[in-house]
Amino acid sequence: MTSRPGSAGAHTVNITPAGEIDAWGGTSLHRNEEEDSDLLAHAVVFTDGNAIGALISLDITIVSRANALAMREACAIRTGIPGEHITIAATHAHMSARAAPGFIANRGGTDDLYVDYLCRRVVEAVAGAKERMRPARIVFGNAPTTGLCFNRRYLKPDGGIKMVFADDRDPSLPAAGPTDEDLGYILFEEPDGAPVAVVTSFTPHNHVVGGCPVPGRGPDTYFHRDFYGRFGDEVRKRFGADVPTVTFAGACGDMAWQNPQVPPPVDGAAAAWRFGGKMADAFFSHSSAGQRVNIEDLRFASTVLEVPDRPFEQSHFCGDHCDCRGSSGEIHAVDRRRYGEEEKALRELKSREDKNTTCIAEIGSIGIGDLGLSINPGQFFVQLGLEIKEQSPFDVTLIVGIANGTCGYVPTERALDQGGYETHRSMFSSRLARNADRLLVGESLKVLEKNREAQGRRQLQKEQRN
Repeated sequence: MTSRPGSAGAHTVNITPAGEIDAWGGTSLHRNEEEDSDLLAHAVVFTDGNAIGALISLDITIVSRANALAMREACAIRTGIPGEHITIAATHAHMSARAAPGFIANRGGTDDLYVDYLCRRVVEAVAGAKERMRPARIVFGNAPTTGLCFNRRYLKPDGGIKMVFADDRDPSLPAAGPTDEDLGYILFEEPDGAPVAVVTSFTPHNHVVGGCPVPGRGPDTYFHRDFYGRFGDEVRKRFGADVPTVTFAGACGDMAWQNPQVPPPVDGAAAAWRFGGKMADAFFSHSSAGQRVNIEDLRFASTVLEVPDRPFEQSHFCGDHCDCRGSSGEIHAVDRRRYGEEEKALRELKSREDKNTTCIAEIGSIGIGDLGLSINPGQFFVQLGLEIKEQSPFDVTLIVGIANGTCGYVPTERALDQGGYETHRSMFSSRLARNADRLLVGESLKVLEKNREAQGRRQLQKEQRN
């Protein structure tokens, strides 16, 4: 490997489709010619002189495992970076093209031409980042935020769930789970302080522009990188430089940007700028005072699991009996259309001999000195992310969700008993066995510990040589 010790490089490419294409939710979108809301891919490549890796975020909702593997393999061929050292994650922007099957059984799959284009652009981003590598150091931490993170599930007196997006929500209901307001970050910079790239991990769903019903808001028609993307725009504006911003969804499964005490913003695009600005305020305030350290003790570990899906007998669906998203006839009609197809498909599967389906989940970790990244393909409920961060052997741990594939929502077993949108059984978005939360958290901690132990052995060998 020709990279110099302690170096990093980054690159950004545009991944906006050329014409109209269906979004994750099924609506047809096209490019906004009047405002820069294009979809982007950001990549950073980094090395300690021994190991090398890459982090990539894509402004898409979900990336399938098959597509993620194809992208990683193509990147490895072009750049020589081991595929297992490459992390490709979706920012979960809802106003974007599909890179995985839709979450409803009867909706179409991906656009093969777009996925091929996306793969080529990802390779270009990683190759460009490697070409731009130069001596670098990092500063990392968890920056506190205010007014951006809320649990989106609220507990009704009967023990059921009312979603924050329901038009009949009661603001007095207690949250059904915790929140995580920290903005995890890594700033790669040159020795003189010039920025190379910013990596972040944040919990609220990246869909203030689209993806949830807002009274008074018209239909969504344009692609948009949402407030994670506007955070990147604010970073570049304040640095006065074209700095790539790799943005990851953290444990976002039950987290939202919407304050249940106030109505949601009608102008989602304007709200994206406000939210992105608040994220940037937190990042700059915290990182400016952080300790700069070398890129060293770089370690990678991962494991691939075959996780059972929930059988039909343990599944529940959404219909007139559920009012988690609202009680109107219109909402119930939408839910019947959505989950009626899911229930029908899974009922048919129940009668087949191969009814016991599974989902492949890759659990990974990266250690950079005292910093750990915990990588998973799910939308973990925030309680699970907090557990990983609290029990991690690293001083600071960032959760990287919806990465290297997708396994849908990962609720706690308690949440599955309570019900609600994220627990309604579906083919792609809520599928895993009831104990998947414990399995995936346990494996996440194991691979973090594997990296930390390897760092310890290397440090001991260094001390013995000296």
